Amino acid sequence: MQFNFVPVEEADARAIIAWRYEGQYAIYNWEGEDDPAEMLDRRSPHYAVKDEGGELVGFFAYGSSAQVWDSGEPHLYSEHHTITIGLGMRPDLTGKGLGLAFTQAGLDFARQQFKPEYFRLYVLEFNERAIRVYERAGFERSGMYTQVSAVYGNRDFVEMRCRA
Repeated sequence: MQFNFVPVEEADARAIIAWRYEGQYAIYNWEGEDDPAEMLDRRSPHYAVKDEGGELVGFFAYGSSAQVWDSGEPHLYSEHHTITIGLGMRPDLTGKGLGLAFTQAGLDFARQQFKPEYFRLYVLEFNERAIRVYERAGFERSGMYTQVSAVYGNRDFVEMRCRA
């Protein structure tokens, strides 16, 4: 599958918000969130990922919107010219062996578009399937972060980093 990156438009954002994952992955559903404004803010850009036929297959978030804490004013780079990434695939495409190619395409796009020195991402600790993909893409575990939320409770994230 070929992956094409385009800035998220409102229709893409609304489609992504409507995605529903099953079982333990339902935690990735955008429950109670119906405002696509964050995805449309170009200071911490989101890109829709489309296949060769133009069908939406996933998204990438680059910058502060991919962090698991509120970082205030949206921005692209963090310390040491690091870009935090977040990503998601359409639910019906997960678990089909596309994760590594999808992840690598998002990293390659960011290398060309933004020229970072490092990448960082956060993944929920239980999501070993995603962690294996990220390790195969060159990421290494670098720490843990506990997100404290009155809505979701405490959630443990694995911090992963790699050189761009």
